Parts: sequence; C-alpha cells; structure tokens
Amino acid sequence: MLQALSDPILPIFAILVVGFIMRRADLFTPDHATAINRYVFYLGTPALVFSVLVSVPADNIIWPVLLRYLAAELITYGLIAALAYYVFKRGPREAILLGMAASFANHIFFVRPIAVLLYGDSASHPISGIVMFDVLIFCTTVFAMDILSPKNKGLGGALRSLGRNPFVYAPIIAIAYRALGDLAPSGIATFANFAGASASPTSLFTLGVILAGLRLNKLGLVIWVVVFGKLLLHPLLFWLMSSAAPIAGTWGIVPLLVAAGPCGAMAFVIAMQYGVKTDLIAKTILISTILSVLSLSVLTQ
Repeated sequence: MLQALSDPILPIFAILVVGFIMRRADLFTPDHATAINRYVFYLGTPALVFSVLVSVPADNIIWPVLLRYLAAELITYGLIAALAYYVFKRGPREAILLGMAASFANHIFFVRPIAVLLYGDSASHPISGIVMFDVLIFCTTVFAMDILSPKNKGLGGALRSLGRNPFVYAPIIAIAYRALGDLAPSGIATFANFAGASASPTSLFTLGVILAGLRLNKLGLVIWVVVFGKLLLHPLLFWLMSSAAPIAGTWGIVPLLVAAGPCGAMAFVIAMQYGVKTDLIAKTILISTILSVLSLSVLTQ
C-alpha cells in the first residue's frame, strides 16, 4: 500500500495540487478552468469511454459480481441524491451529481494501481467490468442534466441537445468497432487511447484550480453525508450482497476496494459543463480522496 501511495497515487494527486498552486499564483482563472473542462467533456472523456468499451475482456467477466456492484452503486446514488434534494434542499441537478459523486469511484487512476500492485494484473479485469457499467451511468446522468437544463424546453429540447452530445456516439462507435473485429482500423483506437489518457489529468488540474477559490475550512454536513455514502455505505452494501455467495480471488476483493475508493472527478466535470454549483462536489472529491487512503489501508491488511 505504501509503495502504491508513493507511486503512482501521490504523483497523480499532485496534478490537483499544481492546479491549486497555479490558481493561487494567478496563472489560471475559473474561466481557464471552464475552457479546459469543455475539452475534457467533448473530447477527452468520450475518447476514454470508447477506449474502455473496446478493451473490456468479455470472456473474463463474472457477471453476478458486477450486478451486485451495480445494485450497490445505484442504491447509494439514489439514496444520497434523495437526501441532498429532500433533506438538504439542493437543486435537482446538484442533488443528482452529489448522488453520482457518492457512488462513482475513482477506479482507474486511484484504486487500480493499488489493486494491481497487491493482486497482479488480473485485478484489472473486474475494474474494467465496473468501468463498463459506469460508462452507462455516466451517459444516463448526462442525459438527466440535459432534461433538467433550464436552456432546454421539455423532452424535445433535451433530445435535440443530446443529439449534439458526444456521449451518445462514443458507445455506439465502440460497439461498431468491436463488431468489426480485425477489420476495424487500428488508428481509431490509437487516437482514442491518446486523447482519453488526457481526461483524468486535465480534470484533476481543473479541480485544483476551482478548489483554490473555495473556503476549504467550511465544509458542512452534506459533504460528510456524500463522503459517508462513498467510503462506507457503498462498500457495505456490496459486502452485504456478496456475503451470501462470496467469490474468492480478485473478483471477490477488488470490487470491494473500488466501492471503498474515493469519489471520481466525473461528477465535477459534468457540473462545470452544465453550470451546476461545483463547491460541494469539489470538496467531496478532495475529502474522500484523503480519507480513502485510510479505508483502503484497512481493507488491504
């Protein structure tokens, strides 16, 4: 765990710190962060979605484990979103994204290096399967943002906006690419891998820029509820669902590590793109990332 913390976890986290420092040094502004985030939303993340979907090892997937993970994720998503909306009186779009933050883990760049270090390359297989489901949740959340956007007029306006959304086409292109097999042009995958690799560092840098303008000493109960949902509720639900029919090996422990991992940055990316308040979401990502070092240390003992 300590080796994974020193490399690659802390170096990756340092990208957020660099964004924070550059904002404090007046080298970047919120407008710059918004422009960078548009790149992440319209190119970086759709390319990453494509790359994940074409690389999922379908022959190595244990579907019952993934379905339990998905069920725990959706319960956490819905419960935290409902609490944010009905109890904490957040707007519907912000409540949805807080629910997403509580259930959508930073699996690729935080949990995966730890899991591979501890359990070998086979640990990446369940993570790839989880990412495949998370792509669908991500796209559904984006659709909900379009429907609820004040710029759209009802379902028709949302559908027109969705037609211009790259997340509609990335999964379709990925499915077609896999169907072509050896006939598929390899250059498409090279482009997607190259562009997709930029999604996480640029989103973390943008997050650091935004965090530099917030009062980090002022958190609030809703942030701790979201962090509780991600670091405790999500893994607890998955563990309870799996206890009746436990599975040995990496497919038993790795999904639990992902469930206990920190909030991913994608809720923040969506919030910036759709003009939703980012204060709470940004703080939950930061706090959950710091605390998840402790939670993952306990689970990997």
